[in-house]
This record gives sequence, C-alpha cells and structure tokens, in this order.
Amino acid sequence: MFVEDSPVQRRAILTKTIPFIAVGLVAFILYILFFVDVNTMISVLGQTNYLIFLAATTATILEMVFFALTWQFFLKPLSAKVPFKDTFIYTWFSNFIDLIIPAESITGEISRVVCVMRHDVDSGKAAASVVTHRILGMCVVAGTLAIGAFLMIALQIPLPITMQNLIYLIISVTVFFLFLALLIFTREKWAYRIAEKIVGCAGWISRGRLKTQELKEKVHRVVSVFYESLRVFRANPRSFVLPLTFALATWFFAILGYYLAFSAVGYTMDWLVVIVGYSIVVGIKAIPVGVPAEIGVTGIALTFVFGAFGVPSSISAAAVVLIMVMTVLFRLIIGFISFQLVGFHAMAEAEKIFSNKK
Repeated sequence: MFVEDSPVQRRAILTKTIPFIAVGLVAFILYILFFVDVNTMISVLGQTNYLIFLAATTATILEMVFFALTWQFFLKPLSAKVPFKDTFIYTWFSNFIDLIIPAESITGEISRVVCVMRHDVDSGKAAASVVTHRILGMCVVAGTLAIGAFLMIALQIPLPITMQNLIYLIISVTVFFLFLALLIFTREKWAYRIAEKIVGCAGWISRGRLKTQELKEKVHRVVSVFYESLRVFRANPRSFVLPLTFALATWFFAILGYYLAFSAVGYTMDWLVVIVGYSIVVGIKAIPVGVPAEIGVTGIALTFVFGAFGVPSSISAAAVVLIMVMTVLFRLIIGFISFQLVGFHAMAEAEKIFSNKK
C-alpha cells in the first residue's frame, strides 16, 4: 500500500507498467510491418488534414467530459458531493490507470472509487455509482452494436462473416455479464456469501496474517451500503434520464472522433461501418478480462476490423495511428498529469479510511 507520496513510488509503479505499453506498441508496429504497405501508409499520413485531426481530438476531449458528467449524475442521487472539476480529473486519472495496467476498466474503476472516497463518500456508494455507470456503458455499446448490425443488413451493406461472428460473440458475452450483474443486484445474500468466501480465501493465502474477522465486518458494511445505494436508484428511475443522455453523448463523440480520424486521412467512412467497427472493438475491451499489451492489441483489432469492412489496409492503419495518438498518447499525457495531482494522495487516504474502524 502507498502510505506516502514519493517520487520513488511514482517511478516504481511506472517502471512496472510502462513495459506493457512498450510491448503493445511493438506488437502494433510488427503487425503494420508484416501486414500493411508501410510506404503507402506513410504517404497517407503525410497528407493528413491537421485541422480535421484537431476536430477529432476535440471530440475525444468532449467524450471524456460527457463520461465524467455521466458518472457525476450517478453520484448525485446518492448525496455524494463531489465537484465536477474533481470528477473530471478522476476520469482522466482512471483512464490513465486503465491504459498502463492491463485489466480492462476494472483497475480504472477501482481508482475512481478510491478517488471519490477522499470526499467522505462511503465506499459502498462510490462502488454503486461506478458499477451502475459500467453497466449502462455496456448496455449502450451492445445496443448500438445490435442496431447498427441490423441496419447494415436491412440496408444491404456488406457485413463480413467474421464481423457477424464477433457481433454474436460480443452481444452474447455482454448479455451473460449483464445477467450475472442482475442476479447479484437482486440477490443481496449472495453478495454477502461471495464476499465472505473471498475474504476467507484471502485469509488462507495470508496464512493468518490478515485480520479476517475485522475485514469481514468492513466488507459487510460496504456491501450493505452498496445495496442501499442501488435501492435509491430503483426508487427513483428518473435519476437515470440525465446519465443515459450523457452516456449517449459520450458514445456519439467517441464515434465522431473515429469518423473524423478517417476523414483526416482523406477517406470517407460509412457512419454505420464506424459505429459497428467501433462497437466491436470497445465491446471486446469492455469484457472484464485483463489483456497484456492491450494498447497494441486494440490497435491491431481496429486495423483488422476496419480492413474487414473493405477499407484499404494502408488507409485503415494510417487512421488507426491517428486514433491511437488521440485516444492513447494524448490521454496518457493528460492522465499522467492527473496521476501527479491525485494518484498517490488518493491511495494514501484510502489506506487511512480502511485502517480505521467506523
């Protein structure tokens, strides 16, 4: 645990995580070298319209703004008083954690929970806001993917067999995880039992060094508050209106960023192809399973998916390079700044919260 904020600790965590980024980038470069006409790709990148690319980068910033707003309005019904300025910073910070630690979104979501706890928000309430936000995002991606695929078939736009199989897989896996979430949401006793089993396993692994009874009491309290928070949402369905609106705006600006990236290299994409291609890759990433070298895997997946829709590989790769610049490099830079602002302070304060009995 990080008790003190020191340059040594900052360097330590970055030293351990940067190799994942490096390996991912190397994998993406190797893919380009073996499967893409590099000279043509460089030529396409050389003709980039930087004004349009600036617009694409602005779209990705707005995506982050509306993502933070969605989360903000999940916190409000729970009486969690967190200024939007801080919510916005924590959003960049959590995205940075997601990028450097390959456990898709789970690590970022844990960091968001820890960050809002600095504002005297109960860990159960913080977890409820983050989990509900995650589920809404999964529903939006799966829903738009299904609608986009249906429209492509209805409008007789070619939908490759490989993409059809991926769509079926993503929707099936998403529905499975949503079903599990629904079961846990409606079976409070199950959650207590699962939590007790996890604490018991942790105690066994620690060979008695962990104070399991004290930890069980704390976990019970967190689970209790978590379900109280969920009941608040169920009692007030209207509280979902603004988060849903902002979540759709988040999705729109993400799609717009991708569309403009292709426009920047002089290629006009069909909106439905962008929607389906984006949703496939994001849908795969949303499955809570860590993927080593995730950044490179995502770049490869994007190039492959858009190539499967008939986009020339050199153009697809060039557009994906721009997409990676604005969704990875740019976010790493801003995220690193937020990491310097709140990273270890949040971790230290979280440790104090957990170490004190309430």
